[in-house]
Amino acid sequence: MNPVLDSVQQSYAEMLGGLDSARAQLHPAGDSEQWSAQNLVEHLVLTYRSTAVVLEERLQKGRPTQAPITQEHLLRWNRYIGAGKFPAGNQAPERVKPGQISLPVLSGAELASLQRTELEAMDRLLDQCCEKFGAQPMASHFAFGPLTVEQWREFHAVHSRHHLAQLSRIIASNQVSGKTVSTT
Repeated sequence: MNPVLDSVQQSYAEMLGGLDSARAQLHPAGDSEQWSAQNLVEHLVLTYRSTAVVLEERLQKGRPTQAPITQEHLLRWNRYIGAGKFPAGNQAPERVKPGQISLPVLSGAELASLQRTELEAMDRLLDQCCEKFGAQPMASHFAFGPLTVEQWREFHAVHSRHHLAQLSRIIASNQVSGKTVSTT
């Protein structure tokens, strides 16, 4: 896997590794409107799968996107991803909201393994796109427009780091509140 994506995924594995399946389901301060660790990983998995669909489409067509890169795309990219930050306060698009995959209750280690598997699959497609299309923009992101392979990796690294901070808050919230869940 690409070193940048691998580094981010290893950070998740370290944070998630100590969570049993019950703790991975806890919502911060017991607020079910906020994501649990499992919800957060499911969201990431859905984003990797969404990107994989776009990449597979480009590979099947055998050509990069013909969509133009607009000034708005460039402004958004430079303001956020290019600056290493993710737009805060926005809700996830419906297609990548948790609850769309029939996941069983998973432990943190199982969630980290699932995340790695999905991230590796997406990264293999990025490698294939790089071989086929080179360094040019080749597939479009709904908000950032046509992106190169390296920009797709940067997008997912920045997005994942954004949620890594959220995961840290989820775990800390549940430790502070002393939440326990019976597994019987």
